[in-house]
Amino acid sequence: MAATSHQYVAVVLAVEGMFANVGGAVGETVASAIWTGVFPHRLREFLPQDMKSEWATIYEDLTEQLSYPIGSPTRTAIIEAYGATQRLMLIASTTVLVLAVAAVIVRRDINVKNHKQVKGRVW
Repeated sequence: MAATSHQYVAVVLAVEGMFANVGGAVGETVASAIWTGVFPHRLREFLPQDMKSEWATIYEDLTEQLSYPIGSPTRTAIIEAYGATQRLMLIASTTVLVLAVAAVIVRRDINVKNHKQVKGRVW
């Protein structure tokens, strides 16, 4: 708020909220695209040969995924597919986060001690 005058604070907050919402929507879209594009392929890649024909059923139903005992080859393949997919999602989000860090680094340093207060002057 220190970067603008009092009369534009509402506008700055609105624009900031808009960018936050648009950024969140774009992030969710990218994550969904990675998930639907990578997870099925990794699942088919990692599943044991005798379970490859069941990949669609396993992909579509979390209850089906959880029905396989931990330590079984099928459950291990499911876990590996999740890990491989989430790894790519993490790489994508970290890459975008670099832009935010760069924006913070080049941000103007504002000395807030020199700003006049509007207390008592606003009705």
